[in-house]
Amino acid sequence: MKTSYEALNKILKGEHMAIRQYQAYIDTLTDSPLRNHLTAILTDHKEHASRIAYYIQTNGGQVEEGAGLVGIVADWKTRLTNLREITPIEMLKRLYDGEDNGLARAVQYSEQYLNSAEKEVLNPIFSDEHDHLKQLQNLWEGLYNNI
Repeated sequence: MKTSYEALNKILKGEHMAIRQYQAYIDTLTDSPLRNHLTAILTDHKEHASRIAYYIQTNGGQVEEGAGLVGIVADWKTRLTNLREITPIEMLKRLYDGEDNGLARAVQYSEQYLNSAEKEVLNPIFSDEHDHLKQLQNLWEGLYNNI
């Protein structure tokens, strides 16, 4: 990557991928506490994407919207998987893995390519993402223990 804006746009694409993945799973659920939890996390990801895009735009960068080709493929893969019956435990496991991998990549980009001011913008987002991991794990454990 040549600029910090490229790194920020990669992180932004990750947020868009998360938005698409959460939305695909939420679309399969009826009204339930699980749907409400996932919708709250989805709302956080939308807020994160807005925050990152705003920072890029207001600091002279060009925002790259959308999840890119990788995100589109992942979205279709999720939707095709959802054509068969997917258990809530499987759903939570996949969301956890996506969240964990996405956060790891975002932190890596941040450490390698961003200055302290840019990292400061992302720190609350990364904190939220860690909270999402804890929430998903708690939801998964709660469902698993009820089997």
